[in-house]
Amino acid sequence: MCSVLTHPVVPLALFTVFPQAALSPTVLVVGAACSVVPDLDVIGRKFGIRSNHMLGHRGLTHSMAFATALGAILTHTLFRSSRLDPWAVFLFLFVSTLSHALLDMLTNGGQGVALWAPFSNARYFFPWRPIEVSPIGVRRFFSRRGVLIIWSEFRWVWLPSAGVYILGIMVRRYG
Repeated sequence: MCSVLTHPVVPLALFTVFPQAALSPTVLVVGAACSVVPDLDVIGRKFGIRSNHMLGHRGLTHSMAFATALGAILTHTLFRSSRLDPWAVFLFLFVSTLSHALLDMLTNGGQGVALWAPFSNARYFFPWRPIEVSPIGVRRFFSRRGVLIIWSEFRWVWLPSAGVYILGIMVRRYG
């Protein structure tokens, strides 16, 4: 998995790609939260749920079905009476949530991602996996390995996201 510091970078970049009137700063904050929610599945370890279980780490909460359900529920409950385009809000929250699984599929460790759960528990990675996997515990993150992880995430997530962000801002301003 990528670190909790990196997952919200994707929604921040994507926010600039959507039409300015379609979303609000509140939607951005909710999208950033959606990008880290899938890792709440690590709580299952406290209850003896193994990583390869559908409810284990990188299981159901990392699936397209979960991203769809979370995006729909949050759009309906939080933004139903707003003036924002509900389809744009849903799409942003869906992609923000799904970005978590897609980034995890680019990491070089751990179990694959159950992208099609609950219909299949098969785990997937992309063929190209350049991102150093981040440890689940905080203690191991603050080490020499942690520096390698941050550098990897900076190179493969932060820099491309910054490019998307800058491009989105330029298109908004000059387009």
